[in-house]
This record gives sequence, structure tokens and C-alpha cells, in this order.
Amino acid sequence: MKLTLNKDVFKDITTYTENVRKDMHASGSALVIIKDNKIVHEWYSGDHHFEQGAKKINQDSRFNVYSVRVTYVGFAIALAINEGLIDLDGRLSDYLYEYNKDILGDTTIRHLLTRCTGLKFENGGVYRTFDLGTDIEGKRPEILAKILYKATGKTVNDILTNRVFNPLNWTNTGWVTEGNNNLVCDIDSSKSYPTLRIGSNIGDERNLYVSARDLAFWGNLHLNKGEFEGRQIIPQEIFELTTSIQSPNTLPDYLQKFGFLWWVKDGEVSVDYNELGSELPDGSYQILGASGCSCTVIPEYNAVAVRMFNSLNSYENLGFDYIKDIQMFGNQVISSLKHL
Repeated sequence: MKLTLNKDVFKDITTYTENVRKDMHASGSALVIIKDNKIVHEWYSGDHHFEQGAKKINQDSRFNVYSVRVTYVGFAIALAINEGLIDLDGRLSDYLYEYNKDILGDTTIRHLLTRCTGLKFENGGVYRTFDLGTDIEGKRPEILAKILYKATGKTVNDILTNRVFNPLNWTNTGWVTEGNNNLVCDIDSSKSYPTLRIGSNIGDERNLYVSARDLAFWGNLHLNKGEFEGRQIIPQEIFELTTSIQSPNTLPDYLQKFGFLWWVKDGEVSVDYNELGSELPDGSYQILGASGCSCTVIPEYNAVAVRMFNSLNSYENLGFDYIKDIQMFGNQVISSLKHL
């Protein structure tokens, strides 16, 4: 992918990103913006951690993206749906035999992907917290991964490695099972030491580490609906599933709507719980992780914006307003793109 730098156009968003790095007490940050399939801005700042001798952040630095990983899990589910192995509106009880069937009730894969099941899975059991399809809840990628394995016999990581990561040579994307020199440490201001989150390579845990470039390429693959260098490497229907609104009609209008765990812009919703900037056009979609990493895809501008941080629990420890920040970031992206 050709790199075209426009430092003056992106001066404000770069300054904003650097200021947020300091406000979040992150040791490192990165910013990559793609427009019309070209990297038009790329910027790196800081170090892998605050200790003496820490490696400088560069294009190979891999950040733990936390909740951003759910879009990868949702994508694997979409592949299985496209192949007829999973039914989007199939009941959870058809896959999760170990849970109380009456409590699961009419809850479907669609409800799970759009965060409105009203279910809480805890201590090997399940109970209901609100009526099905009437409110928004947290993400349950581990439940989706379990369903995927039961339906296909393959893990999230198996599927994505074979269908996406290896074919596209994304060497800086993957669930980390051991340390290496390119991993950026998490910084939690309540602790006196940096940490790495090492886990299994199944694809259901919070140990997906990705470089800023690879995450931008992930967004761009969605923007191009599976076309890469003139070839349709993944069916277009997959992306039409994952990035269009899939929330059930029962969800109140004032609540955020989702694709396959992507936040999708569709008019204005409640300001109390909305990660999408007011300037983002309808049809834009975005995902944000706990470390501050995010990927914003803007079809109207044929653009993708990725920013990376490595700060955890900054809301609790520092009073950092991550909702206000991610909204501001989206608006700054649009402001920059308008001046290209």
C-alpha cells in the first residue's frame, strides 16, 4: 500500500492524539489514516513502557486491542453463517446445551452479536437481567467463540489465520501466547509496573495484539468489502452482514445499533452511551478497546482511521472520559479528511 504523508492536514488530530496519550498516562501511541486505499498519515510516539531502555513505538509495535477483538470474533461467525454452518436467527439453546433452556428462551445469535440478550453468564450458569432485545449490555465474545467451535470444530484463531491473516501476510496480528520484542506493555497507573497479557491462541481471550497498520488494513478490508488488490478474496456478503445494522426492531430507537459488534452510525442516539462522534456520517462504523485503541471506518469518505494507546483503567484511576474522547477523535478525523 502506497504511503502518502500529509502532515499539515493532520496536524490537529496528531496533536490531539499526543495530548490524549499524556492525559491517559499511556507510554505509547500510534495513528494511521487510510484514504482511497493509501496510507495518507502515519505517526508514532513514545515507548513500549515507561521503564529505562524501553523500545520506541514503531510500525511493528503491537498493541493489545482488547474489545476491538470482538469484530474479529464477529467476522469468524459471519464466515460460518455464510457457509451455512450457523443460523443468524438460530436460538442459543440450539448450541449451548449446558445452560438452562428456559432462561435462554428465544435468544438468538443475532441478539448476542448486537449486545441485547438480557442474559448474564456467570459461574457456569445463566440468568436474565432484562427483557430480550430491549436494552444494551456488555460483549460476550467468549460465548460466540464457544458457539463457533461447536458449529465448525474450529477456533476463531484457526478460521481467521487461514482465511485472513496468512493470505494477507498480516504478520503483526494474532493472539499472543508468549512474549516478543514487538509487544507493547499495558500501563495501569494503579500499578508500579508494566504488564503483558499472555493467553491461549483460541481467539476468545483479551490477548489479541495488533500493529496500527494491521488494524488499519483490517478496517480497509471491511471498507472494500473483501476486495484486495483487485481480487475478491472474501465474499462481499460477509461484510454486508458484519457492518450493517443487525439489531432487532425491538430495540428502542434511542439506543445504539450494532452490526456484528461494530457500532454503526444511524442517526443520533442517546448521548449517555454513544461512542460515535456527531460529525461521523451515517453508515460509519467503529470499535473501541479498553486500552484506548480504536478503528473507525467511514465509507462516505472511503477512509479508515486507527489510533493506538496502551493505558488501562484510566477512567477509574484518572477520571479520563473515554466516551468524550472517542467522540472527539471521530470528529477530528472528519475535520482532517475535509481538508484533504
